Amino acid sequence: MKDKQFSIAQIASILQQLEEGSGIDDICREHNINTNTLYNWKTRYGTIENLDKRLTELEEENYKLKGMLADINIQREAKNTGDTDHIYRILAANIPGTAITILDTEERYLLAEGDFLRTMGYTKETMPGKKISEVISPENYEGYYKAVIKRAFSGEAISTERQTITGHHTQMKVVPLKNGTGEIFAIMFVLLDITMVKQVQLELKKLNEGLESKILERTAQLNDANKRLESFCYSVTHDLRAPLRAIANYARILQDDYADSINDEAFDRSINRMITNTSKMDTLIEDLLNFSKSEVQELSYSPIDMNKLVHEILNEFTLDETSRRLDIQVFPLVMAYGDVNLVRQIWVNLISNALKYTRKKDFTKIEINCTHDHETACYSISDNGAGFNMQYIDKLFGVFQRFHNAEDFEGTGVGLALTKSIVLRHGGKIWAESEIDKGSQFYFTLPLQK
Repeated sequence: MKDKQFSIAQIASILQQLEEGSGIDDICREHNINTNTLYNWKTRYGTIENLDKRLTELEEENYKLKGMLADINIQREAKNTGDTDHIYRILAANIPGTAITILDTEERYLLAEGDFLRTMGYTKETMPGKKISEVISPENYEGYYKAVIKRAFSGEAISTERQTITGHHTQMKVVPLKNGTGEIFAIMFVLLDITMVKQVQLELKKLNEGLESKILERTAQLNDANKRLESFCYSVTHDLRAPLRAIANYARILQDDYADSINDEAFDRSINRMITNTSKMDTLIEDLLNFSKSEVQELSYSPIDMNKLVHEILNEFTLDETSRRLDIQVFPLVMAYGDVNLVRQIWVNLISNALKYTRKKDFTKIEINCTHDHETACYSISDNGAGFNMQYIDKLFGVFQRFHNAEDFEGTGVGLALTKSIVLRHGGKIWAESEIDKGSQFYFTLPLQK
């Protein structure tokens, strides 16, 4: 199969199909190319962002080249123009898509060189000696070039981008040429063909507009789905909680009204189990609701005083811990940047876990610390509690994953999943290290600025 020629914009569109997951065989059949060509494009260009970057670089190179050629001031007498013709001819002949012309004070061509002249439909061999008004159309001369020539002979250097009547896009520089006494004896036009660049820009613009339209459409669909999910979660939690509360209330009524008359330990145990389990179920529903909200809740960024936040949470948790020996150290914590309510939930979950899993120790030792660089803060909390087996670390942050019996340590297995969700939404990372019966260390990162 012989591959046809493709523009950069067409290649960009094909690579976009590949990035969006279209099959390689389907792409090759659709565009009549072989797989080697597709892989070569992928290797050479990478992504559409690379093509955009290359296009920008190409435009910059054209601008630099145009300026380098156009800023030449010839400090020779008019009689020496024959010597400079050779230089201009060499320049024009070796720069594809270029045209260099020189007009004298009578607006006659002294020089006409470059393949771009042929592209625009001119015969460069017949142009020297003719007036410009004899070569180009009257509309083009009167409507544009006449005024430009007048400005250039008055000493003005002109730089512009325009579309010719033949439909070609050009970068044009018009430069007065002066002799040794400073008099203008001619003007030079330097034209660069940027038609292909303009076409690629237009095609990329259309491609980007299409992508932007798809993004807006999918964003609207996602927002709609999030709203439906939020409504569904609210309905589910309401519908689940109502019967749970009815069961709990009915159990308490039975306990209050019949416990004394029945006087049976099995009855008491059953009633207490009903009340306890309904309470656990209610807590689980609340945790799941919080988890679902954390996935869709819009973040409200602001600077966060971590020292103040952590001490407030510790005061709340340790207020009733009078019977325990607590050794809690909080080292200086740098300020982070994020949603203060969600970041508070991170600390609530991690601090409550540290206190919970050290409950069976003779004394509780907890350390809270941080390190940071110019962009990111890494916070840590360590304890001397029950720890866990690192063999199951990949399950630690999953929903409903518990490493300890509910009889030993209460919980629903949602807290760490919620914590990870919040950290990831802030662009951070979270991980842990532990050893059974020797404690755990949790680490998470947050940005120092948005």
